[in-house]
Amino acid sequence: MNKTALKIFVLFSVTAGVIATILMVINFFSVALVGSDVSTVSSGQRALLAEISDSLEAGSREVLLPEGYWCMLIDESGNVVWDQDKPDDVPDTYTINDIARMSRWFLNDYPVYTRTEDYGLLVLAKPKNAVGKYQMEYSMSWFDSLPQRLMYVLLFNLFLAAVLACVFGTNIYRRIRELTRGLSDLRAEKPIKLRERGIFRDIYRNINITSSAIERKNKALSIRESARRNWIAGISHDIRTPLSVITGYAEALSENKELSENNKHRAEVIVSNSMKIKKLIEDLNLISSMEYDMQPSKRQPVKICPLIRRVSAEILNNGMSDRFSVVLDLKAEGAAVMGDEGLLERAVFNIINNAVTHNKDGCTIQIKEYEKGGNIVIEIRDNGTGVPDSVLENIDKIPKTTHGIGLPMAYRIVSVHNGKFDAYNDNGFCIMMTFPRE
Repeated sequence: MNKTALKIFVLFSVTAGVIATILMVINFFSVALVGSDVSTVSSGQRALLAEISDSLEAGSREVLLPEGYWCMLIDESGNVVWDQDKPDDVPDTYTINDIARMSRWFLNDYPVYTRTEDYGLLVLAKPKNAVGKYQMEYSMSWFDSLPQRLMYVLLFNLFLAAVLACVFGTNIYRRIRELTRGLSDLRAEKPIKLRERGIFRDIYRNINITSSAIERKNKALSIRESARRNWIAGISHDIRTPLSVITGYAEALSENKELSENNKHRAEVIVSNSMKIKKLIEDLNLISSMEYDMQPSKRQPVKICPLIRRVSAEILNNGMSDRFSVVLDLKAEGAAVMGDEGLLERAVFNIINNAVTHNKDGCTIQIKEYEKGGNIVIEIRDNGTGVPDSVLENIDKIPKTTHGIGLPMAYRIVSVHNGKFDAYNDNGFCIMMTFPRE
C-alpha cells in the first residue's frame, strides 16, 4: 500500500472524526443555551411582578408596563380589584379552578405569570403568542442514567463520524494513491497515462503531458547519444591505424644505429608523443563508455601487485626523466579484486602519469599496496607541488575537454568497481584507492 496515500487517508479520517466530535459538542452546548431562554423569560417576568407589587404597596395605581402587557389583582373572593390595560375578553371574576389553570398555563391564550401577596393574587400577562409553555416531566432514574446515555450518544457519534469519514475518504484516498504513484513513476521517468477524471483531473493531465514530454526528450537524447558514441568509435578507429604506422616507424628509427644521436632522440620523442595520443584516444573511448556509470564489461579476479608492477614498468620504460623515481612497497602479494583489469590499469596509470605531468621539476612517487579490514588499499603518494583545491573539489566530474581528465577518470573507475577514492594534499599529493578483496 502506498505509504503517502495511506498517511493522507488516515489524516483525513482523523480530521473528519475530530470535526464531527467538535460539532457534536458545539451542538450540545447550543441546545443548552437555547434551553436557557426558559429561565430568562421566567426570571424577567418575576422581576416585573416584584416591581408592580412594590408600586401597589407604595399606593401607586399606575405602573410602567412593556408594550402589549397587562396586569390585574384578584382578591381572596376571586374578584378583580385592580387592573391596568386588561383586555375586554378577560373576565372580572374567577373560581379556584380558573386560578389554578391560569397560574400554570394561559388565560384566554394570554401567557400569564402570578405572584402571591397578602392582599391578593397579582397576575401579569404578555401578548398572545409571545411565549410557548410546555409541560415536561422527568423521573429521577432518568437523571441517574443520563451520564451513561450521554456516553452512548458520544460513542455513537464517534462511530458515525468514523464511518462517514471512511465512506467519503475512500474515494479521495484512491485518487491520492493514483496521484502519488504517478508522481513516483514520473520521478523514475517511466511512461505514465493516468485517467483524467475526478478532483485531480487537471493534475493528472499535467502529469501525463510531462511524462510524454520526458519520453520524447529521452528518445531524442538516446538517439543523439548513440550517434555520438558511434562517431567517437569511428574517429578513434580511423586514427589508430595511421598512428600505429607512425609509432612503428618511429620505434624502428630510434633503434637504427646508422642515425645520429640527435635523430634518434627525435624518433624517441615521436614515439613518446604517439603513445600520448594513443592514451588520449583510449581515454576518449573510456569516457564515452563510462559517462553514465556503465559497469565494467570484463569482470574477473585481478591480482593487484602484478598490475602495479606492469604499469610502473610501462611508465619507466616510456622515457620517464631521471628527475622522477618510483618506489614500490607491495605487501599483500596474493591479493586480488574482482574487476576489469584494463580499467584498473588505466586508473593506476592515470594517477602516476598525473604526478609526472604536473611536477616538471621531478618528484618521488611512492606506491604502497596492503590489506586493511578485508579490503585492498592502493596508496600512491608523491612529494611534488600538490594539486589545486579546485581540482580536488571537482574530482568526481568528467571535464568537457581532454585536459585534466586523468584523475576524474580514475575516480570513476574506482567507483564502478565499488571502491573508495580519497585524494588530498599532504606534503605533495596522495591518493588512496580501497577495493573489496575478491
